[in-house]
Amino acid sequence: MLQMAPDMMRLARWAKSNGVLPRDGDDDLGYALHALLAANFGALAPKPFSLQPQNRPPAILAYAENDAETLRTHALEFALPDALRAINIESLDSKRMPETFAAGRELGFTVRVRPMVRTDRDGNRNRAREIDAFETAPDMPRAKVYGDWLKRRMAEGGCVVATLTLAGLQRTPVFRRDRDRGLRRIGGAQGGPDAMFSGILQVTEPEKFHGLLARGVGRHRAFGFGMLLLRPA
Repeated sequence: MLQMAPDMMRLARWAKSNGVLPRDGDDDLGYALHALLAANFGALAPKPFSLQPQNRPPAILAYAENDAETLRTHALEFALPDALRAINIESLDSKRMPETFAAGRELGFTVRVRPMVRTDRDGNRNRAREIDAFETAPDMPRAKVYGDWLKRRMAEGGCVVATLTLAGLQRTPVFRRDRDRGLRRIGGAQGGPDAMFSGILQVTEPEKFHGLLARGVGRHRAFGFGMLLLRPA
């Protein structure tokens, strides 16, 4: 696990000067942080990650295969000075995560997810599109649709959800680079679902669960979604 405390004012200036912050300011910094991590750490950039704005100072938490020393060395060798100052490279720290959590272990968790599903068009995956999970079951309560979506993905990742609470729900925009390297809003004017869940899980398959922690839950994991933050149950 990595922890760093970016300089938020320098981050905003860096993002604007590099064209990774929408002009209207309608962004949760997901794309800007993705770009800043890539600018500092290249192919070693961690994902999933989570911005903790309530921390003082705000913190980025992330999972990565490499420790702080390795990432700091890479950044100091290859990153530009403004990117180093924005990420506040001196604040980068890390700890080694457990190799495994035993089967039957109960853990508290918090996770921010974007509950989307991919649909094929006439069986052609090349024409697949990504839709809000709620569109697949519009007659059900939105909270239940998103909760069931999360439970399925957690089960695929070697754990079962014992208790689950929807702690927050909003719609946030999604931005990606277009062919001209400008920022393009995708998913419509309202953006996509942005859900915060907390609960208790039980590990069923330790190896799969280890992979779930490292990989993250759902899509858009490189943009601030999907990081499982654990606590005692």
